[in-house]
Amino acid sequence: MEIDGKICVITGGASGIGLGLAKALLARGGQVVLADINIARAEAVAEELGPKAHAAALDVRSTESFEALAAQVFSSFGRVDVMVNNAGVSGGRGLLDTPEDEIDWVIDVNLKGVWRGTSVFGKRMREQTTPSVICNIGSENSLGYISRGLGIYTASKHGVVGMCDVLRHELPAHMKVCVACPGLVASDLTRSSTQTAPRPRLNEAQLDMSDRVMAMGMPPEEAGEMIAKGIEREDFIIPLHAHVVKIAETRWQEIADSFAAHAPYTPDAEKYNVQAIIRQLMSEKD
Repeated sequence: MEIDGKICVITGGASGIGLGLAKALLARGGQVVLADINIARAEAVAEELGPKAHAAALDVRSTESFEALAAQVFSSFGRVDVMVNNAGVSGGRGLLDTPEDEIDWVIDVNLKGVWRGTSVFGKRMREQTTPSVICNIGSENSLGYISRGLGIYTASKHGVVGMCDVLRHELPAHMKVCVACPGLVASDLTRSSTQTAPRPRLNEAQLDMSDRVMAMGMPPEEAGEMIAKGIEREDFIIPLHAHVVKIAETRWQEIADSFAAHAPYTPDAEKYNVQAIIRQLMSEKD
């Protein structure tokens, strides 16, 4: 997809990866709506970025908030060509010790928030019948095991990939789906997540260490450029950090080894293929 002249919406667009991507899309000639829970920051950023950047309020935990955003954007521009569900939170605690309300919070933002944006905007984009892209932000944690203490966060990001894999087969041909899978990017994600978390998770010393780690991440502008390129190419998976291929390969090899040991493929295996069974039954019906 060529970005020039396209209408783009980015949730969590006023900082971090969202802002980096906004800059990349603007540089390619797009109009960009920065949808953010911090409307004051979004307005300040939009003013700084120029006349093709626009601010809007959004709480990704609310379907009504997404509906209001969609009504505003479609009223102003008549269409959306690129929808980026970027807003997210971090969550780090051992799985056995994670409180249920913290699980609900991470899933509500990272998975259901992505679904809300995809559903509300996707229905309208489906009716446009013009080329469009939904780009959802996953994580390196979508592709394999990264670290202890990130179980629920990892589950939410695996969920994004799984959801999008099905979505790309459900949508009409004029709609494409991308999942960007960034690793460490310089942002205030950890610290900002503490502001909406249901309970304190990190003390100030831990937050300071997190700030130091995050500061060593990929610049958000670089991340934004890579994601913008992936949107242009309409790639399903958009990896950002090269070292993650080794992590993903470990998972792939584990799966291959397990199939070889427990369920090696033979042509006879197709008798349990659900899609093949459905096709057979449908053909018999005809």
